[in-house]
Amino acid sequence: MVMQSNKECVEIGQRQLRRRIIIIGAIALAILTGLFVFTYERAREADDRVKSPIDILPLLMIPEVYDIQGYPAASERAFSRFLSKGNNHARFTQLKKFLRSNRVEQVVQPYELLRQGSDWQDLDEPAFAIPPKELWWGIINTLRVIEREIVPRVGPVTVVSGWRTVDYNRKAGGSKGSKHLHFCGLDIVPKKKFSREQLVPVLRDIHKRNGREWQMGLGIYRGIRFHVDTCGYRRW
Repeated sequence: MVMQSNKECVEIGQRQLRRRIIIIGAIALAILTGLFVFTYERAREADDRVKSPIDILPLLMIPEVYDIQGYPAASERAFSRFLSKGNNHARFTQLKKFLRSNRVEQVVQPYELLRQGSDWQDLDEPAFAIPPKELWWGIINTLRVIEREIVPRVGPVTVVSGWRTVDYNRKAGGSKGSKHLHFCGLDIVPKKKFSREQLVPVLRDIHKRNGREWQMGLGIYRGIRFHVDTCGYRRW
């Protein structure tokens, strides 16, 4: 009886020890998870700062304007000056977080979405502008259609005209109903070398096959510049 009682005491002790180990392990896991989340959020905030063009390279190493497939485009150097004005940096950080939360932040460089156009110098207008928050949802499906339909067929693209202010659009001769005014339309060019004869049939095929389900607008301009939006199924 004594031996049995001792055995039972040992088993009870072992069960209690296992419970304590499980509880301690759960507490340790909860602490580690909390530390991970905290560290991850701080890292993402730091990532926003690090990835700002003003922090990537010394400004003197970046040209003022890029020539992108024959189209002038304001570079990160110009964007860095734009970020330094007013609350532009804070607003741009918020926009990047919005794009990230909708998993489209990697489709193009976020700052490219703010390029008003390729003729800002002739129009005497700012190269960049940030749309108001109420318009941000307009760009999400446009980026998705670029990611899922355009990029698989033509490769990565660069935005040469994103959101436009009313003044810029008017001076550029844009339509009063331009989708650029609603942060829904983008003018883009492929990063890969394409002739117009190679590119146009591919774009038309994408629009024919999947354009309606995306409510995709496709405009093909001279050269290899083309417009994409998701604000109404049409083509020009």
